[in-house]
Amino acid sequence: MPDARCRRMFALLSAYLDAELPAKNCRELERHLQGCEPCIAYLESLKKTVEACRHYRVRRTSRPTGTVRKAFLEALQMNVDDQR
Repeated sequence: MPDARCRRMFALLSAYLDAELPAKNCRELERHLQGCEPCIAYLESLKKTVEACRHYRVRRTSRPTGTVRKAFLEALQMNVDDQR
């Protein structure tokens, strides 16, 4: 189970992969990664997820028809009413 330090590192990994993390934080993260299996596993998982997202880009879809939009909004409103 990751500890508080790991959870802090998890929060930095996305910025690290995007090369948006300040150098000081990169060094701290890289030191931590040298011996932390949960963080290494999480980083590898995140890398695979990013690669899959790049590979399987979502195609644009057409705008829903007025009938579909109306039905969706009615269903949404019913859900909101049920939760009250």
